Amino acid sequence: MNPIEEAQKLYEKDSPRSFGEDLAFYLSKGYVYSGGDFFIMGRPIRKEDDGFVLDYGFSFNDADTWFVHLASGKKSLRRFLDIAPFPLKWVCWHKNKSDKKELNYYKWETYKDKVE
Repeated sequence: MNPIEEAQKLYEKDSPRSFGEDLAFYLSKGYVYSGGDFFIMGRPIRKEDDGFVLDYGFSFNDADTWFVHLASGKKSLRRFLDIAPFPLKWVCWHKNKSDKKELNYYKWETYKDKVE
């Protein structure tokens, strides 16, 4: 199974949007990388407004954070450092396998240590 197929499988039947809907959004308003070794969707946000991270009608001004919405494949979170169009102060993503909607935040400088 390739990384984009793995990403599609992460969507559950009760997800608020389909994989296709999220992919279309990130293709038009964010960033998407899809290759043989990893897949990633993300967008720049503002940390103080992170409560709107899944609200696709909300526009973030003065972004200071990369929000990684979905990543799959080999070392995808690490590889994000290589393919991000530009660095921002923070990188975040939702905690995996948790009922909480909390985001993991790391400063760009220390993010590499976390994902190695």
